[in-house]
Amino acid sequence: MTYKINDGIAFGILGPSGHGKTTLLRLIAGLEIPTDGYVYFDDELMSGPGRIIVEPERRNVAMVFQNWALYPNMTVYDNIAFPLKMAKMSRHEIDRRVREIAEELELTRVLNHYPKELSGGQMQRTALARALVKNPRILLLDEPFSNLDAALRDSARALVRRIQRERKLTTIIVSHDPADIFSITDVAGVIINGKFVQIGSPADIYNTPATTIIATLSGDINLLSAKVVENTALIANLRIPLGKGLINDNEVIIGLRPDEMKLLMEPQDIRGFIDIGKVRVKVSSYTLGVFRIVVSPISDENINIIVVSDEFIEPGREAHLLIKPDKIKIFNKEEKLIYPELKNLITAL
Repeated sequence: MTYKINDGIAFGILGPSGHGKTTLLRLIAGLEIPTDGYVYFDDELMSGPGRIIVEPERRNVAMVFQNWALYPNMTVYDNIAFPLKMAKMSRHEIDRRVREIAEELELTRVLNHYPKELSGGQMQRTALARALVKNPRILLLDEPFSNLDAALRDSARALVRRIQRERKLTTIIVSHDPADIFSITDVAGVIINGKFVQIGSPADIYNTPATTIIATLSGDINLLSAKVVENTALIANLRIPLGKGLINDNEVIIGLRPDEMKLLMEPQDIRGFIDIGKVRVKVSSYTLGVFRIVVSPISDENINIIVVSDEFIEPGREAHLLIKPDKIKIFNKEEKLIYPELKNLITAL
């Protein structure tokens, strides 16, 4: 199968650990030799089975590694200047470019510092500056924010998004965190066992994941076993109305995202939501600005459902669980999506 990444877009890659995400970046950079398949830049062949046609240094690709890979014995200035020195540019041109990118990434005041003297955010920006200073054709980012504190990740994502858009720089980012993919990329793909199994906009992959595995990779989701009876999915005492067409007594898996549900102490009609029954609160914890509430159906405390709430709810209390019917995801016993209709599956699963 052939897939083309258009010039100037940001392309994101999700996938379980060890399934080929970083290997794909290294193949594009020319750091790995393909065992099969071909890598083209426009119409020029870069690599083929068992051989590299165009060497890495001639591809004009920049890669930012997960650990940033800064040279500890070099100052920030020299780290940024390193690829330009290797390209044998003039001292004047090197100085101009280094100071220009340092100004853009707010590194001017630390140009004479060594990596050990920098904050995590400054190290990440130094690695990014070193990649951008040679005006690469393609920027490859391998888990670029995983070593940053949560408080710094949003600003780092915003910086990468701004630079990518302003420069119209073809960018490919690998991350285990869907927030990185959703905040930066135009198109995303999911790799499982070395193959793309779904490609589409980040919103498409979030809303219509092809399988339960893709559903969990693209964000938090409750996957609940249910039985279909008269167009209704039954989960203990919870009753979820479904569209027509599902066969009675079928066993299905219902996918419900925590942020697409509500808990109410008293019955109340809310536009866009339906009440599917009563639950009991088991745990109420605060994280990243919201409360994560773990609830169970009244009739089965072994079933856990996570709901996001703006308010703390006392454990032990009963509440009504409301869901958005148009956000329900239904998977069959083989864990493949059967509702809503899938439009972006590119490989037979």
